[in-house]
Amino acid sequence: MTALAAKTAVSAPPAGSGGLLAHTVPAGWLIAALFAWLGLDQLLLWRFLDVAPFWAYPLALLLIGGLCTVMLRTMPDRSGPSIGTLLLCTGVSLLLLMLGGEGRFFYANVDWQVRLAALRDMAVNPWPFVYTERAVPDLLRAPIGMFLAPALLYKALGVRAGDIALLAQNALLLGLTLALAAQLFDGRRGRLVALLVFLGFSGLDAIGDLLLNGRLGDHLEDWIGLQYSSTITLAFWVPQHAMSGWIGAMGYLLWRRERLPLASYLALLPLTALWSPLGLMGAMPFAALAGIRTLAARRLRIAEMLLPALASLLAVPSLLYLGAASGADVGLRFQPIPPLQWLMFQGIETLPYLVPLLLVARPSRFGRDTLWLAFAWLMLIPFVQIGWSIDFMARASITALAILTAMLADELGNGNERRTWLIAMLLIGSLTGLAEIRRALVHPPAPEVRCSVSKAWDQTFSAFPKGSYFAPLPAMPALVRPARPTPVPASETARCWDGLWFSPHNFRQPGSGGENRVK
Repeated sequence: MTALAAKTAVSAPPAGSGGLLAHTVPAGWLIAALFAWLGLDQLLLWRFLDVAPFWAYPLALLLIGGLCTVMLRTMPDRSGPSIGTLLLCTGVSLLLLMLGGEGRFFYANVDWQVRLAALRDMAVNPWPFVYTERAVPDLLRAPIGMFLAPALLYKALGVRAGDIALLAQNALLLGLTLALAAQLFDGRRGRLVALLVFLGFSGLDAIGDLLLNGRLGDHLEDWIGLQYSSTITLAFWVPQHAMSGWIGAMGYLLWRRERLPLASYLALLPLTALWSPLGLMGAMPFAALAGIRTLAARRLRIAEMLLPALASLLAVPSLLYLGAASGADVGLRFQPIPPLQWLMFQGIETLPYLVPLLLVARPSRFGRDTLWLAFAWLMLIPFVQIGWSIDFMARASITALAILTAMLADELGNGNERRTWLIAMLLIGSLTGLAEIRRALVHPPAPEVRCSVSKAWDQTFSAFPKGSYFAPLPAMPALVRPARPTPVPASETARCWDGLWFSPHNFRQPGSGGENRVK
């Protein structure tokens, strides 16, 4: 056996310690698998746009393989989650995403009207293609990383294959992420507590809904026009944004606990932009803190710069693609918020958790500077707006909130003096996710979407601009502008789907605090 194979082989447990499920899978394998999948998404984007010569693909594959090998060789040890942990995390992820509507086994929230239309368009039209509804042809320009591989299965085997491929892909990636994060906690009990805290985490939306609306609605987070989303809300409404932010949080916390080299952590980040640039933006303050701490300790090496630089090189086309035609629909601006609205929002959503953690006398295992950064970030980002909605605050908060859940789980596992308060807050917060699950169970499964993104958008969001999904072809940078795209006829089917598609009773339209914004 080679040295690398010996280092990364699945390790056997001590005799009598639980059999096959107790065997551990080296974390380096899982990090490399996550990187490889995100890297292959970059190549699929090149093919979607048809902007890379044939010889670029094998070179890119060699680069991805080389970076994965370096990640394997530089892991601090060969420990990792057990097979049982990996299976449990993947099973939980599968159930969670199924309940959110993926696979169309259960009800899907109205954002999926447009999302499933995007998947359909990518499957039924030859790559690359442009829409011809307007005088200037439009390119589908959105965070489409989640759709690229499933669209190929949809092309080859039909709509159900595409649905199942999307579900399987997302469940595997989320399962990998959760299994890697499980290493942050000691013992089976500690890991189970952390998983339950993560799944149930939310602000105290039920209290806010009762105070402002006098009742509990179908979608509790629409209570004040600002939003930090619960874990289940993110999984149900915007899994692509969630994955980007959760990978950022997992990587930072593993680095903080010296379970992941800085180079590997930073190399993952640019590849997540194709799933969600907003999720990536929310991870950047923590990446900056990691870099500053490394510089201050004089531990910066060439690898810390080279690996992220090479990964960023792979991601250059996707970054250009996502940033194209960034006008009013996706531009950056200051968002004024009345002080009372901001204070009430933070008093319900974040301060019940942040204040007890800040008052803990002993330093957190994840660093008090990490906690203060999360605090400052969550306090400030409501005042930042990208485009015409509140998407930046709702999505750029994902990494900070995930890090907050890890700190809460850590404190609960240590049984500190504020444990009762934190449990009570988490139980109240869990009502938000339970309301999402209830809606998934009482309404019919999502129907097949048979129309284009443009028509699907007009079913629910016609009053709002489509710039988050479309970019005029001439406005695309030359490097990512398709040379000979296929025009898609503007004609449409009479109906986008069969039957009615339920919308939550207190669901707010884009820009006013609802979940329907950048999909």
